[in-house]
Amino acid sequence: MDVGGPSTIGYETHTGALLRINGSAQGAFDREHPTMVCDLPRDAQLSFEVELCALPTNGLPSGPGLRWWLMNLFASQRPARVATIAPANGSAESTDDDATYPLIGHSHLDVAWLWTYGEARRKAMRTFAIAVNLLDRFSQFRFAQSQPQLYEFVLQEDLNLFDRVRALTAEKRFDASVAALWVESDCNIPSGESLLRQMLFAHRFCVEHFGEAPEVAWLPDSFGFANTLPTLLSHAGIGYFVTTKLQWNDTTRFPYAQFRWRGPDGSDVISALIDSYDGGLNAWRMSRARERREPIVAGYGDGGGGVTEAMIERAQHVGRWTRPVDWLRGLAPETLPVHEDELYLEYHRGVFTTHHDVKRRNARIERLLTEAEDAVSCCVAVRHDASQIRAWLHDLDEAWTLLLRNQFHDVLPGTSIGAVYLDVHKEYDRAEDLIAEVLRTAYDVVPRPDIAERPAVVPSISNDAFFFRNGVVEARVLSDGVIEDLRLGDGKNVVTRANVLTLYRDRPRQWDAWNLDADYRAVSWRPRTGDARVARGALIVPVSFGRSHFEMHIRLREGEPFLRITLCGDWRERHTLLRCENTMALKSDTVMYGAPHGTIERAAVARTAQDRAKFEVPGQRFAFAHMTESGVAILAVDTYGWNAQRDKAGLHLGHSLLRSPMWPHADADAGRQDLSYAIAPLANGSTGNVERLWSGFSEQPSSGLFSCSDVAVVIAACKPAQDGNGVILRIRECEGETHGARIRCRQPFVSVERVDGLERTLGPARCEDQTAIGVTLKPFELQSYRVRF
Repeated sequence: MDVGGPSTIGYETHTGALLRINGSAQGAFDREHPTMVCDLPRDAQLSFEVELCALPTNGLPSGPGLRWWLMNLFASQRPARVATIAPANGSAESTDDDATYPLIGHSHLDVAWLWTYGEARRKAMRTFAIAVNLLDRFSQFRFAQSQPQLYEFVLQEDLNLFDRVRALTAEKRFDASVAALWVESDCNIPSGESLLRQMLFAHRFCVEHFGEAPEVAWLPDSFGFANTLPTLLSHAGIGYFVTTKLQWNDTTRFPYAQFRWRGPDGSDVISALIDSYDGGLNAWRMSRARERREPIVAGYGDGGGGVTEAMIERAQHVGRWTRPVDWLRGLAPETLPVHEDELYLEYHRGVFTTHHDVKRRNARIERLLTEAEDAVSCCVAVRHDASQIRAWLHDLDEAWTLLLRNQFHDVLPGTSIGAVYLDVHKEYDRAEDLIAEVLRTAYDVVPRPDIAERPAVVPSISNDAFFFRNGVVEARVLSDGVIEDLRLGDGKNVVTRANVLTLYRDRPRQWDAWNLDADYRAVSWRPRTGDARVARGALIVPVSFGRSHFEMHIRLREGEPFLRITLCGDWRERHTLLRCENTMALKSDTVMYGAPHGTIERAAVARTAQDRAKFEVPGQRFAFAHMTESGVAILAVDTYGWNAQRDKAGLHLGHSLLRSPMWPHADADAGRQDLSYAIAPLANGSTGNVERLWSGFSEQPSSGLFSCSDVAVVIAACKPAQDGNGVILRIRECEGETHGARIRCRQPFVSVERVDGLERTLGPARCEDQTAIGVTLKPFELQSYRVRF
């Protein structure tokens, strides 16, 4: 094409198109970016990679209906035959002297949602190409992009475009300082170790490719944040946190626009709740930003796209482009209010339960990775062949990368289209294959931990009730599976009626897969149960609800201090919620729930509007309550939705098991389901005791390379160091008290040092001898050590 010089190229598309000039990506088009300006060499060859079927980049619906139908109707596009090309008009870059308001250029891009990973990869290419084109043309423009996963997509697709991004990051204009997590993950369901690996893998990518450590946890759209996230961020050296999502609250308004968010261990991160992440520089958004004393985040997003040239021209008269980290550094920490609690989203309460199949496999792979890293750590400790250890680390890194990608905040919560989950399960299969091979070969070097299943106690039958006794626990269970008596030996009965399966009509007004409305209890019913029988040491109860058929197995094993319940079958309901309801013989005002690398205590008596809004809350591993003489815990491996309410009858502790929304995935949760949980009577209120009960229930294999006799100290992780130099030991205090303890190591070591969550050296550790580390932990503190053998 014989044009030459600066040219305006137009290509009308609502699906998206990437422009290549002589084979190199130079820009892109979508509904909001119909034209672009670039230098065209003479005789340039132009090619357009047109997305044949795609939704718009923004303005997407909250549910099915006419708008959704029309969007899908017009989602397909025939490639245009002609692009328009004309000489570009000169555009002087100038900024009004009083235009100093901070502006942040950004494009929110979901790694998957109403599109697959493959589509997101192409969206990333277009979004990065648009941003690079604008950065090349406007020297004052800055563009912030989170999620190293997106950068890796671009690196894999177009090295030339990635090199241009790399050069712009060196100039601090294409801003990767907000890329502190591998993806914008869910922050309630992943384990604490998974969240730390989100940070570790993001840090490694950014340092390797940009020579810069990310500093901002940019999570504008995740569905609430665990109280332990400040602890985890601080442990990884990440000092800043930004979200917008609490602006979606349906009951109360979060009181602070900028604040210090404090974790249970006292760690602070400077935090901002920004009003919105998507849109232009209109007067209303400007007014809101000034009222809240915050920057305006400009750019189209959800499906990428970003800032337009019109926004940049408007910006010259209203403000100056800045990086989020520079604005955050300008906040005075001593003037900010302190928030010491979770950031609970008063909305999207169904995401703790939707798509249980995905949550189940995520939790399983987390446990398999824990086992594999423990086994490889033992191989490091016995000084096994270094090349073999490097090969194992490579495979474990790939498995972790697959797991971390699928913890994206619209994937793991269960709120993506069905095609996404076809990819997810393939990636889970790949991760499990990698881990299985690591375990097979590692256990050729070190012995496999003995986790032989204990035999089950056969229940006796009397008066249509089944009695379980193993010398530790006693239980009386009715023929429909309801537990009427559960106690430790001759102790107090801790339940009134437990394990009561109940179904509820679940038709949220908006955001079908996301929301659980407050009035869901208005219509409820119990399932039908068949004839109970005893087989293989278990009480087996056939259970039916509508078109769904399950078997419930209740089992007490020898020596175990809890009653195991499994529920297996075919789930075929629609807009129905299945819960396990329990009334405990306790008058506790609070319940303790597991959280990522920690716990959170919540009220069981709703005294405030915030309490009433928490009618469904997240919790991982367990929920337990305790009074002076007795207590009870519910243990779970892969179910996360709970509620608690105390009244005259006792403490009602409910646990959500399955949902069945129909949008955006019509068959979410349909099919084979396997659920397991346990109920344990407690003699005391020790969190450490419950943590150990959960470890026994989950049957997590452990080599015991490191151990601690103090129940308040949890061995949180044992993994080979990322650089292959030793083993990383992670521990945490779980009782809320300062503890001095001794960590025993089964193999003699040569040195120990304190490190952070990114495995950077902090200082020396106290070694009592070559097999013991002396530690002092503050309340709820998380510590990491590098141990060399």
